Amino acid sequence: MNRAWAKATRSLWVLVLISVISVLSACGNEASSADEVDERGWPKKISYGVLPGEEEELTRAQNIFVEDLSEALGIEVELYEGEDYNAVIEAMRTKNLDLASFGPFSYIIAQERSNAVPFAVRAASEEEATYNSWIVVPDESEIQSLEELEGKNILFADPASTSGHLFPRGIFIDELGITNDEVESYFSNVSFSGSHDNSIMAIAAGDVDAAGVCSSCVERAIEGGMVSESDFRIIAESEPIPDSPLSYRSDLPESLVEEIQEFVYNYDNEEFFEKAGDAEARYVPVDDSNYEIIRDTAELLNMSPEDLLSQ
Repeated sequence: MNRAWAKATRSLWVLVLISVISVLSACGNEASSADEVDERGWPKKISYGVLPGEEEELTRAQNIFVEDLSEALGIEVELYEGEDYNAVIEAMRTKNLDLASFGPFSYIIAQERSNAVPFAVRAASEEEATYNSWIVVPDESEIQSLEELEGKNILFADPASTSGHLFPRGIFIDELGITNDEVESYFSNVSFSGSHDNSIMAIAAGDVDAAGVCSSCVERAIEGGMVSESDFRIIAESEPIPDSPLSYRSDLPESLVEEIQEFVYNYDNEEFFEKAGDAEARYVPVDDSNYEIIRDTAELLNMSPEDLLSQ
């Protein structure tokens, strides 16, 4: 009887101990969750993602922007540079990024996969919030037209790049009368450099016959001393493309989004805009409707996000 009682007592204490541990664990988890947000319900740290391969001056500009945003919000803001376009998209999808500066087409993918919401672009005005895709060749090249690129090698920036892949493909299809499936066979080699800067440098060095690059990227590279105008020639230009949108993850607290938007729309740090490549620019509002032309172009090329990212 005593042994049975002792055994039952031990079992009871084991159950009590397990219950106490469970309660303490739950309290600890609640405390940890509470530690992740402040009294406003905001995260104590947010991350801002940028696309890869930007020149040094623009990287410095992004650091200035992050520091100013952190001071304005009163929380830590961390700068994240993805290895490629997909890395930035996936970082937002997994909620490791709260804000990001996407290219126009990478935004479309991010909107589908990561619930990204565009709200601003850097431009001198809403009317000037566009740029172009250029097909460029080395200046010393004998190539003068798209037709002369048949059998040559072509360099694109990234599968998810708007002006470094999507629109250049459109240029070849429109101007040469070939299908999207025929683009690869038109050239002797099609490859990706990983960034506009890499493509621009390859053209300047004469390492490839042609490349698709963004006009503003080339202009920044010239201003930054990476290349000169005499290093390349433009042989084709796209229609205007809406600029790269600054976007936030849709499940951020509404009050935080409002504060971010207020900061961005009123941001006037001249050093930032100068280093970013346009001292006259400011942030102007955009929304998803600005990017319908990107969706339309991808549809005309019959290329889904999965098609582009698998290149």
